[in-house]
Amino acid sequence: MEEEKIICEVTPSQILNLKAFIFSFLSIAAIIAAAIYTKENLVYILLVIPVIYALWKYFSLNSSKLKLTDQRLILCEGLLNKTTNETELYRVRDSSIEEPFFFRIFGCGNVNIFTTDEVDSQLHFKGYRKPHWLKDQIRNYSEACRQKKRYGMDSIMIHEQIQNPNG
Repeated sequence: MEEEKIICEVTPSQILNLKAFIFSFLSIAAIIAAAIYTKENLVYILLVIPVIYALWKYFSLNSSKLKLTDQRLILCEGLLNKTTNETELYRVRDSSIEEPFFFRIFGCGNVNIFTTDEVDSQLHFKGYRKPHWLKDQIRNYSEACRQKKRYGMDSIMIHEQIQNPNG
């Protein structure tokens, strides 16, 4: 069996966390204002909550990795509990890209992959940079995998016919 070659390994853009980061920033500002207004230094302890929240969101998204090899799509998600989803590229049938206006400003988009896989027939990769490049890579390598599979099957069938011309 041929060894897999990694084409790319990408993570979603942190732009997906913009709301969480804004919420954390506003919470920090409110806590600081409350501490100054009440002249109570113990209120500063509350700063831990929005900081931890923002860090949790950052590391949770950063731990999601999409790995494209020349044979599979591998999606690993989760910070404490990991989930890995693998889809053989020859099962990829179609793809689409969604580019909401806000994502386009930052060069991001959503890539949707439609497969013949029974478990995950639709894969949604949200907020990835260079979505057209990613979709094209998936398309090109999935077509190459299908051709390899067809060629391999054809050569086996031809070989069997040569071995057993009566069957």
